[in-house]
Amino acid sequence: MAFGIGINTEHTEQEPLSGTYHEVAVQCWFTATGKSLPLMLKVKGEDEEIIQINHIQVLTVEKQWYAGIVNWKYRCQAVLLGKQINFVLLFCPEDCAWKLVV
Repeated sequence: MAFGIGINTEHTEQEPLSGTYHEVAVQCWFTATGKSLPLMLKVKGEDEEIIQINHIQVLTVEKQWYAGIVNWKYRCQAVLLGKQINFVLLFCPEDCAWKLVV
């Protein structure tokens, strides 16, 4: 049985995404209205080489909460080595950090 006093009803908590998380560097454009748009990312590969993914197409953007901390979830796609890949980028404004989930 769950108990509560109704103070945490502003937004629902999200479950962490399943998949592998990678720290990434993201080039992002912030519009004059405050929206953010990831343009390019760099991530370390298995052999410590830097992989660059350009021309990111953002499919959806959602504002979500994980453990009470706001995150922006970007469902994206891009072409890497001639193949179209789908992935998720998470942006945590509190830490100003990006995570790649594949």
